[in-house]
Amino acid sequence: MAWIEKRTVETSFDLYLYKDRIDVKDSSFPIKHVLDISYRLDEKENKIGFLYLHTTGGIRTYFIKQDPSKLIEEFKVLMPSTKYNM
Repeated sequence: MAWIEKRTVETSFDLYLYKDRIDVKDSSFPIKHVLDISYRLDEKENKIGFLYLHTTGGIRTYFIKQDPSKLIEEFKVLMPSTKYNM
């Protein structure tokens, strides 16, 4: 009989924003299916946060270590003017 252990394995990957899609690891989301991108960083810990990719198929959550503000700004530029540029 073996011991049961809990192990955390950290992996790293990039999120790529293109004019027509967002690519994350092995997934691709057409821009027209992405409703919003938001995030939450723990200011006290300043170690890890959460990036939320709101899609027509649900919300995808990713752990982040860097401020994604620039990504979100660029995403909003790509969105139709009726959504963000009122």
